[in-house]
Amino acid sequence: MTPAVAGNVAYIGSCAGVYYAFDIESGSIVWSYDFKDDVGLATFHGDPLLVNDLVITGTESLLPPEMRAFDQRTGRVVWTRADEWSLTRSDVIGIADLAIGRNQRGELVALESGSGARVWHVPHQGDTFRPDVSESPAVYGPSVIFSAPDGTLYRVSADSGSVIWRLHLGCDVSTSVAVRGDDVYVGCNDGRLFHVSASDGDPLATFELEQPLEGRLLILADRLIVPGGRAWIGALDRALAGVIWARTDITALSVVQPIVWKEALLTGTGDGRLLGLSLEDGRTVWSTQLEGSIRGLGRHDDILLVGTIGGTVYALGARK
Repeated sequence: MTPAVAGNVAYIGSCAGVYYAFDIESGSIVWSYDFKDDVGLATFHGDPLLVNDLVITGTESLLPPEMRAFDQRTGRVVWTRADEWSLTRSDVIGIADLAIGRNQRGELVALESGSGARVWHVPHQGDTFRPDVSESPAVYGPSVIFSAPDGTLYRVSADSGSVIWRLHLGCDVSTSVAVRGDDVYVGCNDGRLFHVSASDGDPLATFELEQPLEGRLLILADRLIVPGGRAWIGALDRALAGVIWARTDITALSVVQPIVWKEALLTGTGDGRLLGLSLEDGRTVWSTQLEGSIRGLGRHDDILLVGTIGGTVYALGARK
């Protein structure tokens, strides 16, 4: 998961089941909440929603999954949800007063952000499906675009969950849905990458890569950053006419969501290598060795936040 930031405080959950708020400048803990004290082991993979002074997060490993809405300042639990409509693993996104994400069956669910009450859900056909964080939904104006377990891409109204359009891709979607302007991109585990119109769902382009796609797509001004699992990362032009650059020599890539920081594309590996890649040609422009498998990257002004699977969070300054 990516550290979420409000003011000078970052919020992040650990694989040990503890949720933390910490001061970005000093690293001191503002508050913490240990799920093991009342519900047992919980882990966190999706990004939380920061809204109306709340931190809303879902968990994994618990059945049914537990949700919490914390007061950002004090860590007080404002509401709890633990049923089939709890959001788990995928990011929690916000539109107006709604917290939207996916439940353990992969259905899209909208909850009232202030109370946790269910407002609507979008059912799907087929077998029970457990969503992956890389398959999180995306906001498009007053609507949500997401992929269903059967390989169908949907745009639904945030007001009611009613379907605006649907497009069957005919593949197993394995990346996030990425939206910028009227452009939607999504990738599949058979290597196909799709470019779709967000407004009407019309397919615009398809590009086929030679490896499964996995992770979160990142849309930049003139290119699309595409993760290909643990051994491939590359950039394609926004029209999907071709590959601009690709790296196949970095082993054990472990960051689900690469980010741009200080004019470099940042990613990391399972053996603790933090890498800054050139946006133009993908070459390594700098690297830093940390301890632990790097999982989440975030930024706040000139400070880079790096989270590891082992529970350590690093705050790094900009290189001069």
